Formats: sequence, C-alpha cells, structure tokens
Amino acid sequence: MPITSMKANAQRGVALLTILLLVVSITVVAGAMLASQKIAIRRSGLLFDQNQLLQDINAGQQLAVTLIRADAKLNDTDSAQDIWAQPIPPYTLGRHSIGIELRDEGSRFNINNLYHNGAVDTAALAVFQRLLTQLNLEPDIAIAVLDYQDGDSEVYQDGGDESVVYAQQANSGVDNILPNQALLSIDQLAEVKGINAQVLAALRPYITAVPYYLPININTASPVLLAALLEGASSQQMQSIVELRAKQAFGSIDDIWQLPILSSVKAEQRKALTPLLAVDSQAFMALITASDNADGGQARQRFATIVISKTAADGEIANSSNNSNENSNDANNADSNAKNAQNTDNKKPKEVRVVTQRLWAFRPVF
Repeated sequence: MPITSMKANAQRGVALLTILLLVVSITVVAGAMLASQKIAIRRSGLLFDQNQLLQDINAGQQLAVTLIRADAKLNDTDSAQDIWAQPIPPYTLGRHSIGIELRDEGSRFNINNLYHNGAVDTAALAVFQRLLTQLNLEPDIAIAVLDYQDGDSEVYQDGGDESVVYAQQANSGVDNILPNQALLSIDQLAEVKGINAQVLAALRPYITAVPYYLPININTASPVLLAALLEGASSQQMQSIVELRAKQAFGSIDDIWQLPILSSVKAEQRKALTPLLAVDSQAFMALITASDNADGGQARQRFATIVISKTAADGEIANSSNNSNENSNDANNADSNAKNAQNTDNKKPKEVRVVTQRLWAFRPVF
C-alpha cells in the first residue's frame, strides 16, 4: 500500500476518533446538564412546597387568634365548655390541610411566675413546691428553678454561690453561668440542677413557660394543680371543684372561696393566693399542623407551636403603676397587663395577639 494512502487512512481514523470523543463529551455534558436541571426543578418544587406549608402555618395561626378573639367576646371566663376547647376540624385547601389544637396555658403552673418584676413571688414558689410534693418530687427543685431565673448569683435564702452549685450539674454549660432570665421553654429545665428526663416528664403535663406573669385558671386547672394551692390538700379532694365547674364555670375567684372545701381558708392566705388565680386564661398554646397531601408520595408536614396572649387592652390599664415604664419590653408589658387584668372590669375588651412562634420539623409533645 502506498505511503500516501496509509497516511490518509491514519488521518481519517484520527478524525473519526476525534468526532467520537466529541460526541461522547457532548453526551456527558448534556446528561450532566439534564440531571442538574432535574435537581434544580425538584429543589424549586420542594422550596415551593415548604413555602406553601409555612404560609399554611401562618394561616392556621390567624385562625387560632380569630377563634380566641371571638370566644373572648362571648363570655368573661375560659372553661371546657368554650368554643376554643372543642375539637377543631382540619381546614382543607386543595392538596393542603391545616390542623389546629388549642390548649389553655392558664390550666398549668407558669414557672416564670417564680420571679418577675425583679422580685421573688413567695406565694408562687410555695405553690410550685407543693406541686412537686404532689408529684412525689423533691420540693427543693423549685429553689433550683428560681435560682436559674433570678437576677442574682446566690442560692435563694442560702447565700451560696450559684455557679459553684451548678458546677456539679452534669449537663450545665461549660462556663457554668446561669442565664438569670425567664425561661423560654420548659425543655430548658433539663439544664436545671436536680431535673433529669424522668423529672421533666412528670412535670410536663402541669407546667408551662409563658414569658409573662400568668395566673392559674381555676376553670381548667387539673385537680393536682388545684391541690397544690393549699397545704395538705389532695387531688381527690379537689375533684369536687372539677365536677362543679363542669356544670357551670366559676364566674369569679370569690365563688371558689364559698365552697365548703375552701371555706376554712384564712383571709391572709386568700389574699396571698388571689393574685395567682383567675377564671379566664391569659395565654393559650396552639399547635398548628400543615400537611401537603401529595398524590403517590409521603405527605410532607410542618408544625408550629404558638403562644397567644389574651389580656386587657393596653389602653384600659394605662394608669396602672406597673405600666409606668414606657421603655419596658413586650414581655414586661404583658406581665403587668396580666397581673392588673385581675383588677379590671371583665367587660372591657381583650387584646389577643401572638407572643411567640416556634417551628418544628416533627410533631412536638403537646
């Protein structure tokens, strides 16, 4: 074969190989671009769905606020007979659904009542200690919770150094410095000396962590919490109160002092306990569940817990001494509003608003 022919064949072979390499490269690049485009489209779809779920949560939040606001106009008490306490059917919006569950936080003991307005609430502390005793827990836990919140560095009525005490706590921070502020969630109690998972589980059904002063609603409080109001009382004795309020909600705190089981309570003790009690709730917890009922796939869900306050409108209690500081933050304002609401005319309008919102990727304990 002539040399020129061999060279021509070699050149054609190189050209063919080059073309094949180019085709393979283009195919690989096109495949990568197609895969990347599919990922981008899927990501955009997921982001759209997540944004839609967040919008559903906000819609559920507004529905919960509207429901509580409507109920506040119907009566001056909060009890199991009210519309907010009834099961709420889910709202369906196309493929999406919104579920709402409402709970009266006034039915529980607010651990932030222990320390507010820069002072220890001794009456609230005594109630919390009795609640711990009712649950067969150490009453000294109440002191530890108080020290976790108060503004000083000394153990309450002991004088010891809080940092030294908390250096012995296995799950405390590295620097052993206490936050010395109101608790944002009862889950923070896991950081408190003497509280482990078992103690927290026992306490959880009876406590809350509302960021302002919250009286106990006698129309919804459990017999265990009601028994904690008085030394030596039992939940069995308080069951009679539960049975009476099931027929008709108590309209005032004075109503319960007239009951035979409480008629022997001395005037001084009544005076100390009265600020801790109410016949309505000034805080609700809403659990919002937003679901995307996708066809042929697993339903996506997002959850949110919302704290909703219901207190006397600011304008109605503007003359209160506790509201004299115009620069106080929202939590302090709500604290003053909640306490002074006990002394205002129940017929005055209530302000219902969202205090906190917390998003969850999974269903929280409620």
